[in-house]
Formats: sequence, structure tokens, C-alpha cells
Amino acid sequence: MNNTNNKPYDLTEIKAMCDDNISFLEKLVAVFMETLQAELANVKQGAAEGDWDMVGKAAHKIKPSLIHFSITSLKDVIFGLEHYENSDPVHLKTLVVKLEEVINDVLVNLKAEFPGAA
Repeated sequence: MNNTNNKPYDLTEIKAMCDDNISFLEKLVAVFMETLQAELANVKQGAAEGDWDMVGKAAHKIKPSLIHFSITSLKDVIFGLEHYENSDPVHLKTLVVKLEEVINDVLVNLKAEFPGAA
């Protein structure tokens, strides 16, 4: 996926924040990847235990990063996990699977694009 249009994220906002400082950009990407991995683990653990409050809190922590990296495909997933009350657990687990798929795709692409940040 070398074409920006094929990536599950858009770095325009992050690059603007970094003002062409590649070292700073790599640090932001590294922190982003670390945060995503940690909170995805919390989401998966909470889902496995049926602890939807834990899932909602972890999803909420992921949201700002997804916005900065323009990962728009997860907007509805994050909303659904944050507002889990009265939701069918089967549906919530489907959202967790979608979240995991997209985050793993993002991580693979970022590691390829920023090997120094991985």
C-alpha cells in the first residue's frame, strides 16, 4: 500500500503539527502505535470478560489519536463502544473485531512507513 489513498490513515494533520520535523513525527507515530496497542489490549480483555465499561473507557482513550491520524473508518465503531449501554453483546463483539482489524492494518502500514518508530 504505497499510495496514500490506500492507507487506513492520513498523516496530513500530524505532519502539519510536526512542521517537517521528521524526528518529531517518528516520535509521535511511535507513541501513537504504543497507545493503540495498549488500549486495543484493554478493549480485547474487557470484551473477553464482558466488561463493557472497560471497553468503553479504552475506546474513549483511542479516539483522540484516531482523529489526529484521520482514521475515519472507526468513527462509528468507537462511538458504539463508548456508548455500549443497552447494546447487544454480540454486536459489541463485532465492533471489537472491526476495531482490531483496522488497528492492525494501521500498525502494519505505519511500521512499514516508519520503521524507526516501530
